[in-house]
Amino acid sequence: MNDRRVDQDEALRRFLRRVWRRDVAPLLRGELARARRRGAATGGRAAAAGGLLIDSLLRLRGRPFTRMLTVMGASLGAMLPDVWSWELLRGAEPRLRARADECVRRRADEIRQREALELLGLAPTATRDDLRRAWRRVSRRWHPDKAPNDAARAEHQTRFIAYRAAYERLLELYQGGALPAKGEEDL
Repeated sequence: MNDRRVDQDEALRRFLRRVWRRDVAPLLRGELARARRRGAATGGRAAAAGGLLIDSLLRLRGRPFTRMLTVMGASLGAMLPDVWSWELLRGAEPRLRARADECVRRRADEIRQREALELLGLAPTATRDDLRRAWRRVSRRWHPDKAPNDAARAEHQTRFIAYRAAYERLLELYQGGALPAKGEEDL
């Protein structure tokens, strides 16, 4: 029983690693790049306004403070997303979490038979009743409504999406007569 759980957890890790590498990491990199561009533009504009004010007060020609402060403001603005979390101010976390869940759903729809069996901890010769018991076990444990807090809810949601896709894939195979497998050559 414990070995089966270890194999099941390892199958989930492989699935999530694949989703992370192919979908979620590029999504987050793109979001960080957008935040850096916005920060650079905002910082540059704010510093340029300050530079113009200083240049006009000192009546300097060539606007040296404007040029210097624009570059410095843009540089500091581009660094801000890396050093300070703006999640509370911009409300992007729910949107990003929804997009990451969508990536998991999309990859889960492409799940293969062997991976689905591993995710639910089933052997290829498992019966439909075994599938139902495995689904009930994981859905009771990982349903998002059972999460104690919001951080755990995100993990429960991701796991539940993967397990539900595995269950649906295997259910299709049972209904189509492809499972239970008689031997290794059926996989």
